[in-house]
Amino acid sequence: MSSNIMHSIAIKTTPARAYEAVTTERGLAGWYTPATKAEPRVGGTNEFTFGDYGALRFRVEKLEPSRHVDWVGVDCPPEWKGSHVSFDIKPEDENTITFTFSHTGLPSNYDGYACFNYLWGQYVRSIKLLLETGAGEPFGSEGSKTSRTTPTD
Repeated sequence: MSSNIMHSIAIKTTPARAYEAVTTERGLAGWYTPATKAEPRVGGTNEFTFGDYGALRFRVEKLEPSRHVDWVGVDCPPEWKGSHVSFDIKPEDENTITFTFSHTGLPSNYDGYACFNYLWGQYVRSIKLLLETGAGEPFGSEGSKTSRTTPTD
């Protein structure tokens, strides 16, 4: 039995721009954390550092340009190892997509579920802001501090 996190939102952008935001170093740094190293290729590694709070590493499992991206946790909290982070992009019209984020394969008794569900929701909001306004709220930004995706303690 596992727990899954899912967030879906309409974003005024193109599938190509959304795909770039979840595959390239520049795109990922714009909404998740500026300390990003990305290898946008199947088998590549994406590494995200969150200041003194540590780093996460994911292996890129699937890339379907402008449609789907899937990562698997490799160097992360024990509950995340082998879990999947996925991004699905579905065009609705010329200027709008439905963007669906999911983090699947988390243990059913995961104590951090509620916290990470909130954090991922805020990062999905950050992607929307990046794609619609040109400025996301990645880790360390003022918006991230306000939403508490960056601790202020």
